[in-house]
Amino acid sequence: MAQETEQSKRARQKQRREEKLARERAAAAKARRNRLVAFAGVGLVVLLVAGLLVGQQVQRRNAEQANIAAAEARLDDLGCTPIEAEEQTGAGNHIPDAQLAQSPPEVLYPERPAASGTHYGSWALTGVYDEQVDERILVHNLEHGYVNFYYDDDADPAQVEQLRTFAQEQIDGRFPKIVVAPFGEALPGEANFATVAWGQRQLCQTFDTGVAASFLTQHHNGADAPERFLPPHRNEGEGLDPASADGPLLLPPLGQPAEATTEDAPSTDSTVSPEQAEETPVEELTAKPSPGG
Repeated sequence: MAQETEQSKRARQKQRREEKLARERAAAAKARRNRLVAFAGVGLVVLLVAGLLVGQQVQRRNAEQANIAAAEARLDDLGCTPIEAEEQTGAGNHIPDAQLAQSPPEVLYPERPAASGTHYGSWALTGVYDEQVDERILVHNLEHGYVNFYYDDDADPAQVEQLRTFAQEQIDGRFPKIVVAPFGEALPGEANFATVAWGQRQLCQTFDTGVAASFLTQHHNGADAPERFLPPHRNEGEGLDPASADGPLLLPPLGQPAEATTEDAPSTDSTVSPEQAEETPVEELTAKPSPGG
């Protein structure tokens, strides 16, 4: 009788152990299923987010292409040339001090506004400016991936204001490498506005935000710009600040009396790289207009 009781006890213990193991196995299996479900859920979310991002990028590219096509269809009505690819020259070439006065823009650049070429050793800060900025400075901006917008004295003031507002919105948004300034003389042909990137130029009689946006989409920080990897120049000390100049920001001989010599030229070492070029104080660069204009 005692032996039978002992065997029954052992049987119950074995049964309890087996039941416990079964429960543990079931719990482990449930945990595995929960993890798989969680992983699958995370994976699904990642796929959905990735798909959404890809879809948004595709939609944006499609919208940009549609905007480019729409802008191209209106060029004739606006008196605009197509975006013209220009020969690219002067990458990394800075004007030596002694040659500044003998190297005005009309001598350096066969086609203007210049889309490339030898340039000054410093560059301008991003911005929308009221006064002329020397073309030889702004060509350096082009080398860094900038888009320069110019307008001349015959440009409609309302359209100039539209350009200025548009450009500032772009600077604050996706396109921080922009400079807007008066050209300081008549633009070629019947154009009142010009948009320039490194190796690219477009002239227009009428400013149009769609045409300007199309140019930015295609050429802001474009692949042709030799130093596009540099960040935008926004802050004090990152470039010349035309806004702090007392009048147009011009290098010799522009805006100087005819008797001005090369000794008046600001000092810059033409052998250093753009990243190492020391910023020349703005007041040393600014020249007052001569009596003859």
